[in-house]
Amino acid sequence: MSLKRHCHPLEPPVPLLGVIWGFFYEPLRRSAPQRGGTYRPEIDGLRALAVLAVIANHLNQAVAREGFLGVDIFFVISGYVVTSSLLARQVTSPLSFLRSFYARRFKRLLPALIVTVVLVALLFCLFVSPGEDLFHPSMRTGIASLFGISNLYLLRQGANYFSLAISFNPFLHTWSLGVEEQFYLFWPLLLLACGFGRAGAERARQRRLAFVTLLLLVASLALYLRFSLNAQVDQAFYLMPSRFWQLAMGCLAYLLHRGGGTVRDLGRAVPIESHRSKIATGLVAALVLLLVIPLPLSLLNVLLITVFTAMLLVLLQPGRGLAASLLGHPWIVAIGLLSYSLYLWHWPIIVLARWTLGVNRLTILPILVATLIAASLSYRLEILFRYSKGEAVWQSKPLLFFPALSLVAAGVIVGLQGPFKGSLFTGRFKAEAAESSGNKKIDGTTISTTNCFLDPTAPLPPDHGSERCRAMPNADHPTIYFEGDSHAHALMALAQQILQEGSHNVSLFARGGCLTPYFSPWPGGRQDDDRYKLCRAHASSRAKYLKSVLKPGDRVVVVSFVRGPFDSVDSVSSYRNSVLNLARDIQSKAASLVMFAPLPLFADAAKIAFPHSLCRVEWFRPSWALSDACQPARVKRDREISDTGSLRDLLLALDREVPAIKVFDPFPIICPVGQEFCSTYSGSQRIFSDSNHLTDAGALKLYPAFRAFLARIDA
Repeated sequence: MSLKRHCHPLEPPVPLLGVIWGFFYEPLRRSAPQRGGTYRPEIDGLRALAVLAVIANHLNQAVAREGFLGVDIFFVISGYVVTSSLLARQVTSPLSFLRSFYARRFKRLLPALIVTVVLVALLFCLFVSPGEDLFHPSMRTGIASLFGISNLYLLRQGANYFSLAISFNPFLHTWSLGVEEQFYLFWPLLLLACGFGRAGAERARQRRLAFVTLLLLVASLALYLRFSLNAQVDQAFYLMPSRFWQLAMGCLAYLLHRGGGTVRDLGRAVPIESHRSKIATGLVAALVLLLVIPLPLSLLNVLLITVFTAMLLVLLQPGRGLAASLLGHPWIVAIGLLSYSLYLWHWPIIVLARWTLGVNRLTILPILVATLIAASLSYRLEILFRYSKGEAVWQSKPLLFFPALSLVAAGVIVGLQGPFKGSLFTGRFKAEAAESSGNKKIDGTTISTTNCFLDPTAPLPPDHGSERCRAMPNADHPTIYFEGDSHAHALMALAQQILQEGSHNVSLFARGGCLTPYFSPWPGGRQDDDRYKLCRAHASSRAKYLKSVLKPGDRVVVVSFVRGPFDSVDSVSSYRNSVLNLARDIQSKAASLVMFAPLPLFADAAKIAFPHSLCRVEWFRPSWALSDACQPARVKRDREISDTGSLRDLLLALDREVPAIKVFDPFPIICPVGQEFCSTYSGSQRIFSDSNHLTDAGALKLYPAFRAFLARIDA
C-alpha cells in the first residue's frame, strides 16, 4: 500500500520550494509502493513521535524530559514489525527462513549505518585530538556498532572509571541498534523452535510461540526490575536480555491481532471495538505527556510507555479515528519513514556541534537542517540497497557483502587510531595528552594507563601487575611504589618527574574506585556493591606483590579517595587498623609507608567533568563558543579543612605514633594558606580534571614539595 493511498498527496506549497521539496519528499513517495499491501502508515507515525522525542531530548532535556524513552517505543515497534516480517512470508525450509530474514535486515540497516559510522569517524578526527580521553573509546564504539555490539562495549565503558561525559561520544546512540541486532539473532531461532519455517499446524505453533514469548517477557521484565532496583542501571539499560520484554510486547501485539483474523483486521478479539479509536487517541496523548512530563517513578514511566505503545499497535486502524488520522498524516508519516536515518545522524551532528560551535540558540537551527539533509541522503542510500533490482553483489549475496563491507569500514577506523592517528586533526593544539585524565604514560617505560590502571570490575592480573608497572633505571637507588585508586594514577606525571630526577626508581599500579588500604565498612557502604567486589582481593594481591619486591629504603606511597567523615566508629577503627597492618608488612622489609592526606573536593562535578580541549580556542571553536564550564570551580577553603579534618588528624596521629608511617599533605600546595577559596585552576592553568582528580599540571605542582618531603624523611 503506497503512502498516497492512505494520505493526502503532498505538493510543494510554493513553486520556489519545488526543488527542495523534491529532494526531501520524492524518495519517500517513490519508496512507498515497495512496502506492500500490509503497510500501516500509523506505525511510521509512531516512529515519528519516537524519533522527534529523542531528538528534542538530546537537544534540550527541558523540552522533552523523558524524550529518550522514544527508544523504548522503537523497541516495541521493532518486535511487532520483525515478527510480522517473519510470519508473513511463505518459506520452504528453516535455512530459507533464516537466510531471507537476515538478508532483509542487512539491506535495511547496514548500508546507512556503515556510511554514517565511517563519515562521522572522519569528521570526528578533524575536530578532536587523539590526545583526548574520549578519542579511542569513541572510535571503538563506532567499530563495535558495525558488528551490533556497541551496547556491550558501552556497558564495559560505563564501568570505566575514566569515562568522561558520554554526551561527547558520537556513536553513543548505537547502543539501541546493538540491542535490536542481538534480538534479530535470537528471535528467528525461537520461531524455528516453535515450529515456524516449516509446514505445520498454524494455530498450534502460534499458540506455542505466544506462550513461550509470554514466559520470556516475564523473565526479562523480572531481570530488568532486578537490575534497576539493585542500582545496576547500566545492565538494565544496555543488555538485550533486560530489554527483551519491550521487544516481546511488540511481538505479542502482532500475535494478538494476527490471531483475530487478517493483518488488516486489528484486534477484533479485543472487546472494545466501539471505543477503539477513542482509547487509541487517549493512549497517544498519554504517550506525549509521558515523554514531556515524566512521572515521579522512572520505572513506571518505562512500563507505561511500553504497554501503551503495544496497545496502540493493536488498536490503531488506518484512517479510523483521530489518533490514526494524526499519526497517518503525510508529514508525520514522512518523518516516520526517515526515522532510522534521523536517529542515525541526529546524535553525531549534535556531538560534533558540542566539539565545535556548541549547542545553543545560534546553532539549533543549523543542527536541525544538517540532520535533515544527512537523513535524507541516508534514506536515499537505504532505498538504493533495499529495493534496487539487478544482479549487484549486495542483492545476490547480501550475507557476504555487508559483513565484508563492515570489516572494511572497521579497518578504516582502526587506521584512524593507528597509522593515521592525528593526521586529520585540524586544530592547533595537538599535544593534549598532558591534560588528559585517562591516557597517561611515563616516557621510556612500560608504565601507562593501559598496563597499570584497572577498572574496578577488571579481573585480577595473574602476575599482580608485576614488572610492566615498575621502572628501575637508577641502579642501587630506592624505589617509590605508588599504590591506590585513580588518584594514585593521576600522579603519573609526578612519578615521571621523580624518575627523571634520578634519585629513585618508581612503580605505579592502581585500581579505580578501590580504597587503599582496603577496609570495611567504607563511608557510604559502597564496599558491598558488585562494582567493587574485587577490591579486597586486589588489595591482598598487591600486598603480596609488595612484600616480594620491597627492599630497604623503598617507599610505598598510598593515594586514595578516603576523605571522611566516616559513618561509624567501626569504619574509623577498620581504616586505622588497615593502615597499621600495611605499615607493619612494609616495615618488615625495612621500607616505609607514605600516606597522602586528602585533596579539596569540588562538589559541582558536572560543571568540570568534560573534555579539556573544549576550553581552547580553535578555528572551529571561536571564543564565543567556549562553555561556561570552562570557568574555574571553587569551594570554601575553611569548609574543606573542616570536612577533612578528622581524617587528617587520624593520619597525623599515626605519623607521630608509628615511625614507619609518614604523611604528605598536598592540600596547602593545591590550596595555599591565605586563600579564601580552593580552585580547579592555578592562575590560568587547570589543575583538576574533574571534581577531585589532579591533571598532570596539578600533579607536577606537587613535585617541589614532595621532593623536599622525601629528602627530609630520608635525612
